[in-house]
Amino acid sequence: MRAALNDLIPQFERSSGILVTISYATASALVKEIEDGKMADLAILSPEQIEQLQEEDKIVEDSLVPLAKLEFGMIIRKGATRPDVSTVHALKQTLMSTKSIASGDPGSSASGEYFANLIERLEIADAIKPKIKTFSSGTAALEAIANGEADIGVGVVSAANGPGTELAGVLPAQAKKFNSYAVGILTSSNQIQAAKAFASFISSPTSLAVMKSKGFDAP
Repeated sequence: MRAALNDLIPQFERSSGILVTISYATASALVKEIEDGKMADLAILSPEQIEQLQEEDKIVEDSLVPLAKLEFGMIIRKGATRPDVSTVHALKQTLMSTKSIASGDPGSSASGEYFANLIERLEIADAIKPKIKTFSSGTAALEAIANGEADIGVGVVSAANGPGTELAGVLPAQAKKFNSYAVGILTSSNQIQAAKAFASFISSPTSLAVMKSKGFDAP
């Protein structure tokens, strides 16, 4: 969400007069922090994670609002030759022929978990695993591609076009998966009205238009 929030938070602050402090981490790390009592006003996670935290009385009942969803794509170093990922056959050939692949840790990274499941579904896991360089997060995997530690990676399209990386293409329909995002207000919040104002803003059509410009789709 960082690409969209970098634009949206200043807009919200200007229009509301409310200042926002944001903490980024992998979704699994954020869930654990909230379960361990981290003080915050709201969280942006997957709808399933928001619902899980609701059941644990960490999220205000009925405060979940869907925000957007994101496709996964093939990411390469900026200026590198774009591999063909337009069909499942082409995607498999690209993965089989590349020398090194950067991936977030499947245990903590959504893109890492998706990629691990993808190569199993494509029935090429045994051939691909020796090429995989695993990093602590999807962000760290992108940095590895940018600095030449790895040739390609699979990640959400909103993060693809960074300082040293670019999107080679979205994955074909048969390999497609979306990451969904939602917002929920924490029961520990002492700024409920401000949290409601931000949740309303971030889920508005205006905010969705900004998200779409960063590669997101409507929820």
